[in-house]
Amino acid sequence: MGKTAIVYATLTGHSKKIAEAIGQALGIKAVNISALPSLEKSDLLFIVGGIYGGKSLPALLRFVKTLDPGNVNRTALLTSSARGQKQDHVRALLREKGIEVLDEFICPGSFLFLSMGHPNKTDLQEAIDFALKVAGKDS
Repeated sequence: MGKTAIVYATLTGHSKKIAEAIGQALGIKAVNISALPSLEKSDLLFIVGGIYGGKSLPALLRFVKTLDPGNVNRTALLTSSARGQKQDHVRALLREKGIEVLDEFICPGSFLFLSMGHPNKTDLQEAIDFALKVAGKDS
């Protein structure tokens, strides 16, 4: 398998926590999209983001719109959501560009009193297990 990269967008810190956990497991530095990363050609790109008010962050959507399908072959989404919502808009943008979306992992996030304490240690381990499986590194 070729190069793997991880990017994330966050307001609450949940997506950063998830991205860094999977990055540590895969031996890859997770990069905040606010740093305007210039991605090298990647076979697999993990995109970690949250759902806020039922939607993906506008900054994450802008970033996805800049992705070059010649540089990104496949993606996997990891989503932090207090209500279990998916990154539907991100997925649609990727598909429009012809970038394959392999799968999506929904990690409980917390908002006010919903899902307090998430993502927790168990949630992070499940995100790591998902990432390892998608990257073909599970045992």
